[in-house]
Amino acid sequence: MTTCLVVGAHGRTGSRVVDELVQAGHAVTGIVRQSEHIAHLHDAGAHGAVLDLATASTDDLRRTMNGVEVVVYAAGSSSGASAETVAQIDGEAIIRTVDAAVLAGVDRFVLVSAHRTDEDFGGYHVIRLLRAKRAADAHLRATSLAWTIIRPDALTESRPTGRVRIGTTVPQGSLPRADLARLITIALETPSTTRQQFELTSGSTVIKDALDSL
Repeated sequence: MTTCLVVGAHGRTGSRVVDELVQAGHAVTGIVRQSEHIAHLHDAGAHGAVLDLATASTDDLRRTMNGVEVVVYAAGSSSGASAETVAQIDGEAIIRTVDAAVLAGVDRFVLVSAHRTDEDFGGYHVIRLLRAKRAADAHLRATSLAWTIIRPDALTESRPTGRVRIGTTVPQGSLPRADLARLITIALETPSTTRQQFELTSGSTVIKDALDSL
């Protein structure tokens, strides 16, 4: 059993990550923004901590990590968010969370980033998002943490297939959130994912086999 902290635990991806980790037998605490979301975590078999990522300090985040072995950052700004919110949630908050993990002695950090983060494309909002995530990814890579950076393309609510396509770069596509959550859980038990960054979409390879190929 591993002690895990999921950042963004009430989100559409984060809530699935919590469920998968609990079902796999891990001890899970989720960070949520509103206290009323704590009940949902308890129902899922997890503990909860309330923090606003936009304003939480590195020390605030560090205090949630006592005894934590793995941090999964699954939070992200919503579509149409202001440039300030994008910079906070998809950039600055990730950097503070990474710094907190280093200070707290966390072993492993899994970051959900975005497809084609190293490029500038699309409109103003997309470019701001990509640049924020690019800086956060680079900050994590520069640490001594056992990091994994996952860059999925468009996430959907479709039923999971259990099959993915993984690579340094992969063509545009989509991915059920449930498959991403399952992949994160399997990655924690797959040594080949340590200090690896990869793009991800649905594909034809079973998740475990795809991760083993890294």
